[in-house]
Amino acid sequence: MKKQTLLLLAILFCMSAKSFGQKLEENKVDDFTKSAIKRTSWESLYSTLNGNAHFRFSLVNDSETFDFRLMLDKVFSIDKDMQIMFKLDNGDIVTLNNLEYTVTCNGCGATGFVGSQAEGIDVRYPITKEQVEKLKAGKVVKVRVYTGDGYIDQDIKDKNAAKVTAALNLL
Repeated sequence: MKKQTLLLLAILFCMSAKSFGQKLEENKVDDFTKSAIKRTSWESLYSTLNGNAHFRFSLVNDSETFDFRLMLDKVFSIDKDMQIMFKLDNGDIVTLNNLEYTVTCNGCGATGFVGSQAEGIDVRYPITKEQVEKLKAGKVVKVRVYTGDGYIDQDIKDKNAAKVTAALNLL
């Protein structure tokens, strides 16, 4: 009985460590360009029956981006300068603009095997130091993503909002 309890606790510990396992997946200096590159691990922003979204932050020298992958079970696009908006618990709205026109492709929204055969999109939103500080100061409670078909509003769970803050603190 003691061994079973110990095994159960070990499994629970491993699962909890994985669920809060934000880390730097890349932290290097490019051999050719001498650019300093840091990228966090991909984390879930939200997951619903209609789609799911993942994010990470990238820092190349002094340029930071919010990298975003989205699957909606349909073909869609995000035009250059279309926005993603974060509503914070303190009332602030942080607005980022997409870098370039992108259309969905097979597996592009996936971060692993799940969704690798589904339509998805992989886009980048530049983020300023002031926007980073705002996101660190407040908790993300809602996100709005503009696409070629309109926009999607989605509430953000506390555990996923904590992932945003934790990822920002890694860079």
